[in-house]
Amino acid sequence: MSFLEIKDLKTHFPVKGGRLISKNLETIKAVDGVSLSLKQGEILGLVGESGCGKSTLSRTVMQLQDPTSGQVILDGEELTALKKKEVRKRRLDFQMIFQDPYASLNPRMTIFSTLAEAICQRHPHLKKSPKLSEKVTTLMATVGLDSKHMRKYPHEFSGGQRQRIAIARALAPEPKLVIADEPVSALDVSIQSQILNLLLELREKLDLTMIFISHDLSVVRYIADNIAVMFSGKIVEYGEADEVFLNAKDDYTKKLLSAIPHLKAHSTI
Repeated sequence: MSFLEIKDLKTHFPVKGGRLISKNLETIKAVDGVSLSLKQGEILGLVGESGCGKSTLSRTVMQLQDPTSGQVILDGEELTALKKKEVRKRRLDFQMIFQDPYASLNPRMTIFSTLAEAICQRHPHLKKSPKLSEKVTTLMATVGLDSKHMRKYPHEFSGGQRQRIAIARALAPEPKLVIADEPVSALDVSIQSQILNLLLELREKLDLTMIFISHDLSVVRYIADNIAVMFSGKIVEYGEADEVFLNAKDDYTKKLLSAIPHLKAHSTI
């Protein structure tokens, strides 16, 4: 049985005021009939150029954007059928890691406050407990950070460290599904590999299911079990990571592969 099922998902936006070049277009089909399934513990790489619908798909799966039609079923429960109040309760089970950790972290909150707040979403009884500091310390260690820095603010950390903090915050409510939206694209290559390896370690340790979004096929090949290639709101290619990389069938996938520098395409990050 699939852990996450996306069935014929469509997210369309009405065109207002004739602002698009084509006046015949009545809707923008950002996500147009996407169907995918993930097993528990699987990492799916979602690949495509800017504007292909990746972010809209992720927001729709996260229930941050209402779908036009279709279903999102997580661990047997149809999220798209829930009321807003029920979705808020379930959102602890699915979290996001964003591209820019500096923008996604509150600059006025210490790392302790940021992580403690996220932990207490799942465990509100810990708010005034001395065990909360222990939880924060353990969580920081899980992502490779020293707890002696927990009273510092985001601007006092490097980009790679901030992304580790963002990952820790996503893990704090103990989610079952994590969507990572371009989590390494803003980092240096050497730091990218550290974050990718960390995500792989966390998958094994916590049995996480993950959708890893990127425009970079070589990065996705390194981390993902399966790859889905998205173009104009549709999935145009899907398969095991190596199979898609070595034997692409769709012309758009071949175009993406041809854009990867030769040495990079044969590296393991």
